[in-house]
Amino acid sequence: MSANMIEHRGVVQRVEAGKAIVAMETAGCSSCGQGSSCGIGKMASGRPATLLTLPVSGDIKAGDFVMIALPASRLTLSALLGYLFPAFAMIFGAWLGSLLDGSDGATALGAIAGFLGALAVARVAIGLVPGLMPAPQLIPISNQSTAFPKE
Repeated sequence: MSANMIEHRGVVQRVEAGKAIVAMETAGCSSCGQGSSCGIGKMASGRPATLLTLPVSGDIKAGDFVMIALPASRLTLSALLGYLFPAFAMIFGAWLGSLLDGSDGATALGAIAGFLGALAVARVAIGLVPGLMPAPQLIPISNQSTAFPKE
């Protein structure tokens, strides 16, 4: 695994119309060094495989093992846009609401408006700047098919 990529193994279930349906293992990614002590990995274990629909290029076919790779920097930027920006906008909206009226209701309405405004801005930004939405890559590993035990 490369240091600046987050990678998960998967197996291609089927390919249709330029899209691959990939069953992805539900174990933790272990890209952060936590490995088996990762809380997300522990929550995901025991669940059925996650199915993803991803664009495919090349000669990937049903039964192929693939690595689903995503640049860590793009994931970080998306997390900031999806989590941090709305939280700050909500706090800013609450502050503005309290300045305008001073009541708890105005503060709450300002927080809601800030949060919804941030979600709308993030949605428009993702539509206008394609680099903000991370696009996973399918990297072939092998063409021998064995099903995951959780399928």
